[in-house]
Amino acid sequence: MIKCEDKILIYEVLILNKKIIYLIVAMFFMSILANTAHPVTPELVVSLNMSSLMYGIMFATMSIASFTMSPIWGSLSDKYRSRKLFIYLPSIGYGLAQIGFGFSTSPVLILIFRILGGGFVASIFTNAIAYIVDETDHTNRSKAIAYYTAITGFGVALGYLVGGYIGVNDYHHAFIFQSLGLIIHAIIVYFLLPESNVKIEDVKTSKNFIFQIKDDFKKYMPTALGTLLLVVFFTSFSFIAYSTGINYFLKKYLNLNPLQIGYYMALTGIIGMIANVYLTPRISKKYGDKKSLKYVLLVTGITLIILSMIDKLLSPISIIVFLIFVFFISMFKPLLQTMVSNLSKNEHGKIMGLQNSANSVGMVGGSLFAGTLLDIYPKMPFIMAAIIFIVSYLIILFSNKLKKI
Repeated sequence: MIKCEDKILIYEVLILNKKIIYLIVAMFFMSILANTAHPVTPELVVSLNMSSLMYGIMFATMSIASFTMSPIWGSLSDKYRSRKLFIYLPSIGYGLAQIGFGFSTSPVLILIFRILGGGFVASIFTNAIAYIVDETDHTNRSKAIAYYTAITGFGVALGYLVGGYIGVNDYHHAFIFQSLGLIIHAIIVYFLLPESNVKIEDVKTSKNFIFQIKDDFKKYMPTALGTLLLVVFFTSFSFIAYSTGINYFLKKYLNLNPLQIGYYMALTGIIGMIANVYLTPRISKKYGDKKSLKYVLLVTGITLIILSMIDKLLSPISIIVFLIFVFFISMFKPLLQTMVSNLSKNEHGKIMGLQNSANSVGMVGGSLFAGTLLDIYPKMPFIMAAIIFIVSYLIILFSNKLKKI
């Protein structure tokens, strides 16, 4: 028997803008493809006799490229009034970069392909969020972003599972599948995804995009948006320190193969999807995005500290705390993205690009931090990630700039 609340939720999904439904479906498959190489990347690192620091550097170089290119792609999609163009073309580039990455054995070549991959994938996810912002308003944006995060989060988990299965005997197979899939995805997006209703005001931009990025950050940092971008940076650092650390930890210290890592990520993805479909829209509607985000970050930090201090990871208390942790860590992104997007006015591509840049800087710091310490102090990345989640809670709690939001 379906409860009344569940019927309302199903109805809300059905009446979402059809363009957003097409976009979410497209990005669901993109999320699968973008993550098929992740469970086999530790295998690549170990098989080439590289250290955990190299594992962190690989992730950091990709994130640096994403930081640099995100606002550029966002501004270009504003300028040419097309999100679709900047989703399907970079998908082809990303596919080619990944096949190069998967078959490289030289550290220099690996880092070059990581930079190319990060630059291309930044455009895809920046403009996907901008697409949603184009097609929503303040009344339904939180709900749309929550569904987007839930479905793509599940896609991330499936990507780990698919990649782990395909690459369990030879990690190269996962990269081949990923590359071909990304090129096919680009073709499907070109033919089937409608253009969004891009509405922007004519704005003066610097001739040099790099200087424009600097000017934009300088402009927004003293504002409420700047505070939120700082929170994006901190939460990204923590999330990547955790996620980068857990993949390497499972491979190096628990000796799990890519398929087993895929099962783990699939479980967390299913929990995250349930959290974002059923919990995030409801708590956002009842308590507001800011209050919800505060306590989501606090609980995430506390539960991660507890998990870091438990030696028996399969004990009943550990499993209970883990489930709570996964539920809450899955919810902070849609809440934070909604708060940022609500301040974007008519420059959705640019602002979501700045958000992705702040996110990328956090990814650089988090991946390098985790990579440096995993071989020395395996639990330290998780403890520090937990502390920074709590610091993010305190920033929102005490920030005067966010009081009016």
